[in-house]
Amino acid sequence: MTRHLRLLLLPLAGLLAGCEIDNAAFMIEGKEHALIINREKPYFWSDQYELAVIVSRMPTCQRRFDMKPARLNTAVVTVFDGGEPNRYILRQGSSRWYAVNTTDCVFSVIDKPATEPPAIGAFRKKDEQFTFVPVKAGAAGAS
Repeated sequence: MTRHLRLLLLPLAGLLAGCEIDNAAFMIEGKEHALIINREKPYFWSDQYELAVIVSRMPTCQRRFDMKPARLNTAVVTVFDGGEPNRYILRQGSSRWYAVNTTDCVFSVIDKPATEPPAIGAFRKKDEQFTFVPVKAGAAGAS
């Protein structure tokens, strides 16, 4: 590579250095059955994360679904019991609701439930690491 080309590429590398890509998993039944949140900050100047949920129940299915982007300080996804086997309700921030089903890897945007279902845990930053934090026994909710 010529010296001039290297000098031109150096600023581009600096622009990409601020990007973040994090994944966190809620393991339902081992590593073969999980909900995974992918959180990406594509550029250092981005003020929001691009979010996606990966619904996985191997070997039957594995699919990735895009969620709405979220501000850096509100990129929390809470997982609730969906009331049926393999069905989960996700709340992104405080107002976006989704339903996922790991039996057939289905994802849909839903209205806010009339009553908040029991919380299982939340995908959030803990100790400077993006992770799934389960609800403690006896706790009323997770956020």
